[in-house]
Amino acid sequence: MSAVVVERIRRRVPWSGSRTLALLAAALAIGAPLRTMYYLSDVVGDPTLFLALTALSLVGATLLARVLRPPLAVAVGAVLFAGGLGAYILNLSTNPAVTELLGDTAALLTGRSLLQIAKVRLWVLSFAPAPVFLTWYFALRRWYVTATVAAGTALAFFALTTDAGVVTTLLGVVGIAATIGFGTLDTLSADEPADLTKRPDAMSGSSETGQTDDDSEGIDAGRRAVLEQLAAIIVVPAALSQVPITRDSLLSYDDGSDGQTVEGSLFDAGESLSVLGSISLTPEIRYTVESEEPRYWRVASYDRYTGNGWVRTGNPRPYDDQRLDSPEGETRTLRQEFRAESTIGTVPAAWKPVHYSGEPSVLVSSEGGFQPNGTLSTGDSYEVRSELLVATPDGLRGAGTDYDDATAELYTQLPDSTPDRVAERTSILTANAENPYETALVVERWLQESKGYSLEVDRPDFNVADAFLFEMDEGYCVYFATTMVTMLRTQGIPARMTVGYTSGQRIDENQWVVRGLNSHAWVEVYFPDQGWVQFDPTPSGPREAVRQQRIEEASSDESSPTVGDDNPVEQYTPSDTSTPAPLTETDETEAEPTETPTATETDTPTGTAREPGTGDDAGPSLPDLPSREEMTLGVVALLGIAAGARRSGLSGRAYRAVWLRYQRRVDPETDIERAFQRAMYVLATEHRDRESGETVRAYLDAIEADDRVRRLAALRERLRYGGEVDEAVADEAVEIADRIVSAR
Repeated sequence: MSAVVVERIRRRVPWSGSRTLALLAAALAIGAPLRTMYYLSDVVGDPTLFLALTALSLVGATLLARVLRPPLAVAVGAVLFAGGLGAYILNLSTNPAVTELLGDTAALLTGRSLLQIAKVRLWVLSFAPAPVFLTWYFALRRWYVTATVAAGTALAFFALTTDAGVVTTLLGVVGIAATIGFGTLDTLSADEPADLTKRPDAMSGSSETGQTDDDSEGIDAGRRAVLEQLAAIIVVPAALSQVPITRDSLLSYDDGSDGQTVEGSLFDAGESLSVLGSISLTPEIRYTVESEEPRYWRVASYDRYTGNGWVRTGNPRPYDDQRLDSPEGETRTLRQEFRAESTIGTVPAAWKPVHYSGEPSVLVSSEGGFQPNGTLSTGDSYEVRSELLVATPDGLRGAGTDYDDATAELYTQLPDSTPDRVAERTSILTANAENPYETALVVERWLQESKGYSLEVDRPDFNVADAFLFEMDEGYCVYFATTMVTMLRTQGIPARMTVGYTSGQRIDENQWVVRGLNSHAWVEVYFPDQGWVQFDPTPSGPREAVRQQRIEEASSDESSPTVGDDNPVEQYTPSDTSTPAPLTETDETEAEPTETPTATETDTPTGTAREPGTGDDAGPSLPDLPSREEMTLGVVALLGIAAGARRSGLSGRAYRAVWLRYQRRVDPETDIERAFQRAMYVLATEHRDRESGETVRAYLDAIEADDRVRRLAALRERLRYGGEVDEAVADEAVEIADRIVSAR
């Protein structure tokens, strides 16, 4: 923005208007990270305290803007930040707490979401005051660039942790740009008292008023440079967060398809899980399992519900080959051996695993399960010993509600924005339940009987559980499990969302084949003195029908499914009805709630994934295109790179390099003039520019040009004064220019 343009705009925009617009833009700049912090506060509970703290920071900045000098204001911001950090450390449970803080910080700087931190509400309350105070204080002082540095740093941090979405990031960048733009108009036109206007801006290094046009251009150029740097530190982390290599992922596998499958939706997210729309099934073989009985092969659980997905909090710890804790109640031991039949990044096991041996090495997740410290290749195997909870219905009914504080806080969390009607509907449905166990049974049965099963659904725009409960007639396992957990949490019952595989296809007395289409989500409910008990609200009959249909479609492939060393999958017909994956151990003689496997399964190891809204027979699909958010972010990043290249002169230098070294032929007149200009550019670089009014001959004499240059000048004179040129003359002129450029 040149000084002339600034002056024209200044004359059209009253001082008070530019001042107001600059402050509104500053509010937008800090409002973007505040928007993210409000979302984080809402997810984990009531955001009222966060709003109150933000309001106090704004009021404090307003009151101190005219009486507190900038160095002291920076000191106040530092005290606010240090005080918040100290409060956060003191409330951490780890000893020493600094270790946990450093671990969380390192994870955040490498793309981990703040929602994965257990005490995220305390973190937000500790972090918010400093950037809010500094941004608003410096905006009121008319140090607009400094204000945008405070707001931009906060926004860049949230972009790096992936908590600031594309829309929020763009709003922040727009706010920063507008703050600097309108701030320039304000500082060039304002005539404020000396204590507010005669201080140099910390970033520009010059006075805010009384500049000459040259001063104004210098300040404006400096501010543009700061703006580009701020845009870069915000956009680059946000762009990197979209690159798959930076995302956490528990699963690495090739399912032979281009679309989104149930398995991919459950495991690709790693530490977080987003509820998707329509998805499909894949019959790719994942594991062969040897076990004395079928179970649900659990992969992981998620404890924090965001309204549109799930997050697993806490940091995994190395597994030191020591036995993990058993469930609180009575247990019995089950040994399982898993063999990977494809490259994959999960280590399923029956809950609750207590010992692991095999490859790769594993970590212990925050909830006490195993997760791999690498990937499994085809043929890798591992053994797990699990302690299965043996719980009777009477024991679960009498378990009571004496939950410890940590369990209650973590596993009854719901976003504050969860509609009240979810709790009201659950209370009505479970009015006759006398204990949490009966409440869980009622909710489980009601979902099984009142909702249909389908893989083709439209993803809700808002709270998934609320939408599935009141607005949707059907869904798949993720919707059922999410809704049941939410309903139980409204009643103060600790519950969590769990993902893994159902037992699979039985191929021998103690052997099962587990495929991608066995991927599943269910619910675990906590009972004092018992532990976590499985419940499955997804109706097994419709689910099995959809699964069988997919198997039949895949069986049209002439290839046969294989396991291990190319051994074909053999059918096993048990002498009695097998009962895979019991949800609750009752006793050794009671019948267990089960799903019945189909003895005629002939699924193949490959299949076609369904794009949303299409059937499995829709044919091969195109590779996944970037989402609208990713495309928008990419455009912004490209524009930022282009602006930076222009600002640094890189684009101009690149253009001149091409223009100087390559001449596209047009016609004799144009070719000769272009050749002459190329030579003159080289001479100006080597000697000096041709002065105004200086003839070509005088210039060439002054710099003692050689005969080639004089010959080229003569050809141009013939063009300008004689008008008689042809292709041969143009060829000679271009050749001379090429030699001059090449030599000098």
